[in-house]
Amino acid sequence: MGTIINAVAIVIATFIGMMFKKSLPQTLQKAIMIVLGLSLSILAIGWFLSDFLVLETDGFSTQYDLLIIISLVVGTLVGEKIDIDGRLKRFANGIEKRYNLPPIAQGFISGTLIFCIGAMAVLGAFQDGLHGDITTLLVKSVLDFITAMMLASVFGIGVMFAAVSVLIYQGSITIIASYAGMFLSNEMIVSMSMVGNILLVAMGLNFMEFTKIRVANMLPALLIPILYFVIIGLI
Repeated sequence: MGTIINAVAIVIATFIGMMFKKSLPQTLQKAIMIVLGLSLSILAIGWFLSDFLVLETDGFSTQYDLLIIISLVVGTLVGEKIDIDGRLKRFANGIEKRYNLPPIAQGFISGTLIFCIGAMAVLGAFQDGLHGDITTLLVKSVLDFITAMMLASVFGIGVMFAAVSVLIYQGSITIIASYAGMFLSNEMIVSMSMVGNILLVAMGLNFMEFTKIRVANMLPALLIPILYFVIIGLI
């Protein structure tokens, strides 16, 4: 459901952008991004704490502290070594420079890269598949709505067809996650969720322009909890 809402938001925003034929004022764009970034960070912190804090008879305790740190460190090292962020940027730039794209094709390619290549697309679709939680995809839909309006004011109707890419890409992740959930223990899901929420906080900080964290390079951290519990189960 979250992916469908995301795709519909892109289609509607494309038509709005084509009607106005001009970008939103720079000051308004920045204000909206700051508010959305702040909202995403606060929501992600709340989601993280709901899993991280455990209520006991004598107060609160925490869980998976060391695993979270190890996952983020090891995952980021792997991501930086592979340079996921750099590869994605080079891939996007290469397509733009290699082909002399007509307006429709250019809007489609640009929209597909922006809407599909990013941590929020993966995390949101994964959460939807595992828990039926579409909150992240709803936030992404708002961001994509604004972006689609701006893109459509330049590239036109081609941006609308990027919604098909979103349906295929995020929908596939959601389906895979829903089936994989049967083989994942509660410990795996909770620890992965906490790591994912930390990545969402990092993205929120980027939206507010407080920093430029290469969140894509942190994506391998999501796999470390699975490896950890698989290894523990084999010992």
